[in-house]
Amino acid sequence: MKRIIVYFALLFPFLLAACSEKEDVLPNGEEPQTYIPFEINKGVNISNWLSQSDKRGQEREQYFTEAEVQQLAGFGFDHIRLPVDEEQLFTEDGQKIPEAFKLLHNAVKWCQNADMRVLVDLHILRSHYFNAGSSGTTVIDGFIDNFENGENAWYPFDGTQLTVDVVNNPEVCEANPSSKVLRMNKMSNTNWMAGGKGGFQLPIGPDAGQFKYLHMKIRKNMKSTITLTLEGESIDPVYTGYTNNKVNEWENIVFDLVNIQSGPANGYYTKLAIRPDDGPSEMYIDDVFFSDSKEGSNSQITIEVDNTPLLWKDKEAQYKYIDLWKVLADELKDYPNDLVAYELLNEPVAPYSSQWNSLSAQLIRELRLTEPERKFVIGSNKWQGVNTFSELTVPANDPNIILSFHFYNPHLFTHYKAEWTDMKDLNVAIHYPGELIAQEDYAQLSDNDKKIVDPYMGTYNKAVLESLVKKAMDQAKKYGLQLHCGEFGCYSKTPRADKINWLQDIISIFRDNNIAYSYWEYKSGFGFCNEKGEVKDQEVLNLLTK
Repeated sequence: MKRIIVYFALLFPFLLAACSEKEDVLPNGEEPQTYIPFEINKGVNISNWLSQSDKRGQEREQYFTEAEVQQLAGFGFDHIRLPVDEEQLFTEDGQKIPEAFKLLHNAVKWCQNADMRVLVDLHILRSHYFNAGSSGTTVIDGFIDNFENGENAWYPFDGTQLTVDVVNNPEVCEANPSSKVLRMNKMSNTNWMAGGKGGFQLPIGPDAGQFKYLHMKIRKNMKSTITLTLEGESIDPVYTGYTNNKVNEWENIVFDLVNIQSGPANGYYTKLAIRPDDGPSEMYIDDVFFSDSKEGSNSQITIEVDNTPLLWKDKEAQYKYIDLWKVLADELKDYPNDLVAYELLNEPVAPYSSQWNSLSAQLIRELRLTEPERKFVIGSNKWQGVNTFSELTVPANDPNIILSFHFYNPHLFTHYKAEWTDMKDLNVAIHYPGELIAQEDYAQLSDNDKKIVDPYMGTYNKAVLESLVKKAMDQAKKYGLQLHCGEFGCYSKTPRADKINWLQDIISIFRDNNIAYSYWEYKSGFGFCNEKGEVKDQEVLNLLTK
């Protein structure tokens, strides 16, 4: 019955959002819970341990230790925010991973011994990643192999019986004036020897906007059928063939991927193979590319993409999310309410805020059955940003909720040249406080770089930052709830002096307005310590703790 309620709420988000505040968020008409203080002020995120990390075994165990907790407490921190990922804690079939849960319990007990609090943050689900891109149209690059530079991205399936290499064109002519081509020299009678190419992921098949044809030039020493194989993850391989019409002459051929006899290719393919004749033979190929038309010469396709995380599209994923939290809460329920808080989901990215409001309200109702006085930490849709905080709803008459926002404004500044962003190669001076990018510097940027920086152009100072933080403050005041900044910080490539100026201002804003904070992060690219837990940036540490 409870699952039907979830499904109904998510199926009709707009209807739910249209209800009165009391109807929307009041948990089962219950009386208000008893307020439990959760005293936090200065904290730090323990990233890359039980979240976003490939470390396992002894390496993971040694990455974060009780001695480091004691050190953090000695610095002046009173809590940690502990990101945890589903795939770290649970197998795909939902079984708990004892090694990871042992580390989770260790961290809580270490903090208890150090008189620190813990915010257990469910950071990434198998069905939800905060880095999910926007849905809409995108341009996908295919490839075109013309081998003119002498490079070879193809390989033989059996290097003892087939060679695949770039050679001089045996016949430079009008049909193919290239100087370099690919040769497949087959020395065996078996019909399964083939030359292959991987390293791509293309939507291939009859659906609109997909790559439907494979073009190439060939030159063979006999007339016979060339077999093409397409392979992809989680889809069956498909085969098609083409019989050349010319011998020892260059010929343009087109493989039709729409009308493959064994069933049309339809999906994301990552590898292809070209199989020459059954017996020994020599074949040259050139100018290989995919296209959406039989006559076309394009190697780019514009397609519709849906990057919405599964959590917002699939009711089973929603049930699994709620059930996962029930298991996690059962594991942690014996810890005091003033020691451990549960952060329900890091940076939700639902298409509509009403979807997150509905799902989180149901989760809270479920967890309150066994955890009536536990602190739940919740932020707004769209990465917990301040600009969507007014859209966040939480259960009424529930004082044991902490509202949490993340603050990386302006993103271009805090993530300057971060390798995982579209600004990784941006070469322009940035400043804080003042005009983020000087007009004369902006004028020198390429059109593409201007598109990257345009959303962030403007003047930033303490007053501007405070006006943004106020959006979260207003919502916390509306509900009469504790406010927390769960993440803020600057990447290591942000200019040093400007970074310090920004940190001074934002920390001052937090302290002046009694906003608790958890700095991102302890170690790694934003951190003030190195991988061994040794302080590498005393100035940042002093700003956070003094």
